[in-house]
Formats: sequence, C-alpha cells, structure tokens
Amino acid sequence: MSIRLKSRWLVMCSIGCLVTGCQSTSLPPLSAKIHGMTEAGYQPDVFNSPVMTQSLKEMRRDGINWLSIQVAWFQRTNQSVNLFPSPQKTPTDASVSHLIRLAHQMGFRVFLDPFVNSLQGNGWQANFDPRSVPAWFHSFDQYLHHYAVLAQQDHVDLFAIGDEMDSLDAVPAYRPYWLQAIHTVRQVYRGPITYGADFVHYQSVTFWSALDQVGLDAYFPLSQSPNPSLASLETAWNHIADHIQQWRVADHLENKPFVITELGYCSETGAAANPGAWYPNLPVDLGIQVKLYQATLATIARRPWNRGIFWFWWANPSNPDWQGGPRDNGYTPRGKPAEGVLRRAFTGH
Repeated sequence: MSIRLKSRWLVMCSIGCLVTGCQSTSLPPLSAKIHGMTEAGYQPDVFNSPVMTQSLKEMRRDGINWLSIQVAWFQRTNQSVNLFPSPQKTPTDASVSHLIRLAHQMGFRVFLDPFVNSLQGNGWQANFDPRSVPAWFHSFDQYLHHYAVLAQQDHVDLFAIGDEMDSLDAVPAYRPYWLQAIHTVRQVYRGPITYGADFVHYQSVTFWSALDQVGLDAYFPLSQSPNPSLASLETAWNHIADHIQQWRVADHLENKPFVITELGYCSETGAAANPGAWYPNLPVDLGIQVKLYQATLATIARRPWNRGIFWFWWANPSNPDWQGGPRDNGYTPRGKPAEGVLRRAFTGH
C-alpha cells in the first residue's frame, strides 16, 4: 500500500469513529500485535443479538483487540458457478454493519472475512470444481464487490478475498482471474487486503504478490499422541514457523505483513493430530486445548514477522449449543481453562 493511500485510510478510519460514536484513541494502533478472535454467523439477524454485545465485552476483558467477522454466501454444488446469499444462513448486510460499528465503538479493529460454501456435500470451498471457471469467477467478483462496498462503507480495517480455496488458488492458469478479483475489491475498498491460505499448500498460492498481507489458516498437525507434552508441541510449532519464514524469504514476501487469519483448537481427545477437524462425539479434553494454546502463544505468536492470530472462534452465536463451558468439546475457549491462557497472555493477569 502506498504511503498516500495508507494515510488516506487512517483518516477515513478516524472519520468512521466519529460517525459511529467511538473514540479513535480507544482503537489499538494498526501497528500493534493482533490479538484476534472470530465470530461467524449463520442466521440472518444473529449479529444484532444482545448476545453479541456480551460476547464483545468478554473479549475485551480478555485482551482481544481485533474481531474477525465471517459471513457466508453459497453455491448449490461444488460444480456450480453462481454464488448467492442464503435467506436462512447469510447474515443480513444490516446486521453485519451493526456488528462492525459496535466492535469499533467497543475498541476493536475489524477484519471482514467473507467466505463461500457449497450447500451439498461437506460444503468446504477447498473442493470446488466449477463446470465453468470463467463463469464462477464472474460470480465471485460480484460477491466480492458486494462485501468490499460494505467494508469501505463501515471502515473495515482488513478485508479477505477468500480462504482455503485449494482447488482454485494454486493453478497458474487461474491467476488472471484472481488478479481481476483483487482489482474488483480495490476499486471500492481502500484498506489492506489479504487471503487465508490453507496450511497444506500456502506456498503454492499464485497471487501473493498482488496482496497487501499474507494470510494463513494455520491448522497444522502438531502431534499424533493423544497426550503430547507441551515441549513437543512447541518443538513442532517452531519447526513450522522456521519453514514459513524460509518460504517468505525465498519468495520475496518478507516485506509483506504476515498474519494467521484463522487458527483454533478443539477441547477434545486427539485435537493436536488434526486441528482443522471437529468431531462432536469425541470426549472433552480441556487439558489438550490448554497445551495447544500455550504452545502456539509461546512460538509462532512471538515471531516478530507475525502480526498476530485470529483465533477460531469465540462462541458461534447461531447455535445455543456452541457457547462454550467445560462440557463443550468444540473450538471456543469461552468458559474453559484455555480462555485463562489467552487472558493471561494478552493482559498479564
């Protein structure tokens, strides 16, 4: 981002604070370490819920200073070419704007991280195989434009053009489509842009040079042991972090900010082996979640080239069964010992 554009963006953020009623001094500087947390919504008005205000208060108490807001559009099958908001599952633009403004008022920087799922199969965007790649990207550009306009309107601090699109983001022939998508966003959104690459092939993404920040969904396997030691988890993470830095230098990306756009650990047996998967029927293991948080915060989180981590997730407001607590084996640290790990790391107490 040019100095002129960056200065303009900082001015716009300040204006946005005046409009929404927040104080610019309450927001962390853009250069500060990101202590991020994710909220994902799967109902039209879920972000308008009073539950959200309480969640944000809890996050601020724990030292969270950035909020990642995830909102989905859909396609019918992995082969489809048309993307659309779901009347049942996509938060309304008004509710997304409400949460962005509320977060700013309460002292959070905001990362808008829209994504696409399929309504059939397992839904994961990594498996998309559109029957017409040009037609799919045409629809993708329209979807990105929609959220880029919203991001600019509400002075979002960071915007993602996608995440974990394994079947589409590493094909050299598709790079022009990605460059066009990035251009589409830049036409209306003046803030920094990133992409959340899947950990399995982040080095193969074809368009890093066109983005402002390198993003990684960092669900690396750390141990096959059901009860690994903290030292072994730290060793695994340090090995991974070394490889990431070697790649950044080799691909001339060391001058681009790096951020972990998504990472979480379930509180369930075997969570270290496959952090990217949640098995609702496995036994609760609060201790493994604690060790995984501790190992991550002691290693990759401390690397000076890492801007920070967006943890996945706080408590999915769309489902009353995903609110945390000691009987919850899912990703949230809320109401579990892992929450204390985060709070001590971010606040010192």
